[in-house]
Amino acid sequence: MKIELTDKERLFLANQHEILGHLNTDNSDYHFKLAEQLRDGHEWLYSQSFDYFSENLPSEDADLVLDILQVYELIGDTYSRLSDKSGISDTQVKFPGFDGNNEPEFMSFVDALEKDNRYVDVIQAGNRNSHSAKVHVYERMIAKWQELGKPYTLTKEQLIEILEA
Repeated sequence: MKIELTDKERLFLANQHEILGHLNTDNSDYHFKLAEQLRDGHEWLYSQSFDYFSENLPSEDADLVLDILQVYELIGDTYSRLSDKSGISDTQVKFPGFDGNNEPEFMSFVDALEKDNRYVDVIQAGNRNSHSAKVHVYERMIAKWQELGKPYTLTKEQLIEILEA
């Protein structure tokens, strides 16, 4: 990720790393070296310290993940209330996760939501890595749920329709 810093931002970061160097004796060499690189304007060197930064997740992608988890929360609640579960397996109602190779930004957001104690039951009941692309499947499920009027409770038939979307 390429981060452009103004001279003022470089100065602030250099000062912060100088302070961290004095406070954090275990990593003082790193902080003092980075402060010097920032002050001296050696962009190629100091920019490497930002390599671990991720791009911001677009709000549309965050909204999609939240919709997916909401639908799976509804699916799980509906399934647990059903007396007749025939035709629906336990695995179908658990959140399958996202593909770690092709959808890592979605997977990472799910991890962040769990760390923030959101949708924990849905996330922990399911999987992290689906090992296959799932976004297109989830989009069909959400479209079906919306077509049904975004109900907060589902009948068994509606549940099956969403799962088969």
